[in-house]
Amino acid sequence: MKMIAKLLTVFSLPIVMLGAAQAQPTNAIKRDVFGTSSCMGCHGQNAMGGLGGPLAQTKLSLEDFQKIVRSGKGMMPAIPVSEMQDDKVAAIHEQVKAMPWIPEEIPIAYKVGQFLSPKNVSHIFLAACLFFTIFAIRGIIYWVKLSGLKELQPAITKMGRGKAWGIVAKSLVVDGFLVGSLWKHDKKRWFMHGLMLYGFCGLILADILIAIANPQRSQLPFSDPLKLLPVLSGAAVLIGVCYVMYRYKADKYIDNGLTLGKDFLFVNFLVHTAFSGFLVVLFKRAGIHDWIMTIYIYHLAAVFLLIATGPFTRFQHIYVVPVLAAMTRLTDAVVASGAEIGFEREPSPGRHHKSLKITQSVLSQLGPEYDGQINMRYYP
Repeated sequence: MKMIAKLLTVFSLPIVMLGAAQAQPTNAIKRDVFGTSSCMGCHGQNAMGGLGGPLAQTKLSLEDFQKIVRSGKGMMPAIPVSEMQDDKVAAIHEQVKAMPWIPEEIPIAYKVGQFLSPKNVSHIFLAACLFFTIFAIRGIIYWVKLSGLKELQPAITKMGRGKAWGIVAKSLVVDGFLVGSLWKHDKKRWFMHGLMLYGFCGLILADILIAIANPQRSQLPFSDPLKLLPVLSGAAVLIGVCYVMYRYKADKYIDNGLTLGKDFLFVNFLVHTAFSGFLVVLFKRAGIHDWIMTIYIYHLAAVFLLIATGPFTRFQHIYVVPVLAAMTRLTDAVVASGAEIGFEREPSPGRHHKSLKITQSVLSQLGPEYDGQINMRYYP
């Protein structure tokens, strides 16, 4: 009899445990609702903070809590009802209100996250863009001087300044933005070049439109134009930059002897920018919430470095080449008008540094009497 009683006890334990679990389904769901939500990604597994502030033992009323969820706050995007129902918000509020307050678990990331409000991020990138603009203008002035604009001024005056500005504007569009010369020479390279150029322009446009129409960066469906534009533009940039990396490996003439390291730096930052952007989107869609903000910070850092180093890398192509192409068109028009330009033309766009290096090398071999400063009049 004792043996039968023991067997009955053993076999009845799972039934009793199952009954107990079934008797408390609501509590089980409540314990899990925060951990399965996107909130955990920023506020930590124990609700003691991450890039977002601690939520444990919150003093916020349900009404105030829900208002922040729906409207967003700081770096936190607004969460619509379609993404998180009111009853789930209420369950999360109840859960975090009951979670223990453990000060030693507040991470350093929270202190960093406090400074990453949309306003502060905007200021950081505004400073980076200002830095970029100053050095970009400085670079343009340098190359325009080398193109002989000062010596060309009298001839431009004779030809007509209005006509000159028209030639420059047309060239900036056709030769610069549309890359007309490359289209005539190699349509495949034009297409791959266009993926990077127009993809990058699409990303800039998307960021401007999102800042206006969706400043809190709330989740949007893939069908929304504000989501499609950056996704398609990012894909174009990633494909284009992969082609460029292939060229770096396959083209034995890609190294011009001076800028290869800077070019490679730019390409790497561009890869990191596009790749991290896609990771943020994929992690959001996959529900991997605890990594989203970390990847987003990685993405912001990649974009910042891309902008800040732009004037010193291959990125100069975007604004230097169109300006020099416009100078070429302008000088061609001046020559065609019969005006004397006063200097010899060197039909080698963008190669002043190479010409100067060759000249210095030749003079150094001729003897010490040829040492000294070298002045070259260069025309792109």
